[in-house]
Amino acid sequence: MKKEELQNFDGKDGRKSFVSNEGRVYDVTESRLWKNGKHAGKHFAGMDLTEALKSAPHGVEVLERFSHVGDVESMKEAKEKTEQESGLKETIRSLYRIFHPHPMLIHFPMGLINFTVIMQLMYYITGYPSFSTAGFYSLVTATVFMVPTIGAGFVSWWVNYGMTKNKLFMTKIIFSFILLAMCLLEIVLYFSAGDDGALYNVLLFANVPVLGIIGFNGGKLSWG
Repeated sequence: MKKEELQNFDGKDGRKSFVSNEGRVYDVTESRLWKNGKHAGKHFAGMDLTEALKSAPHGVEVLERFSHVGDVESMKEAKEKTEQESGLKETIRSLYRIFHPHPMLIHFPMGLINFTVIMQLMYYITGYPSFSTAGFYSLVTATVFMVPTIGAGFVSWWVNYGMTKNKLFMTKIIFSFILLAMCLLEIVLYFSAGDDGALYNVLLFANVPVLGIIGFNGGKLSWG
């Protein structure tokens, strides 16, 4: 079985749930802990769990209880590469567990963007330009924080999930970059058209649903 074929056994729409560890493929379809191809809210059928098992509360013996249905091609080479990277990866993982950079940083742009929208609403309600100005400074600060937040998110994706590609991760990544591009454009529009510009305000208030999509998928990743 090729790695690409393993990804087809994701436990969705009646498909079986297969996972692998160090090249061995296991059928976890009948396990209640892998309902709909998801385990503990952050592991998904069709994935290789070799790295995830290193930080799991249990060992490979749990997988050995399930049927061994095959092996993944080229996993030996992948294992050798993983062993070469393991020293650096374990160091980064240890630091990540201490500082939790992504969960810590994400609150800044989320809170600041919502504050920006509230300030703009207050500007239109009261007519005081100081509200809009405060909101703009908040927007700039949020945009600055977005860069390390997205970077920390990629680190988290690498050390915790092996950069596994699925709809949940890809949606979160795509909308994160959309939000960053929107905020950068809003800053440009503020200087060129002012805080009453139509496009500036449309994009500003559109930040909220885009941020909601990112937050929703992040919540599903953490809590299932």
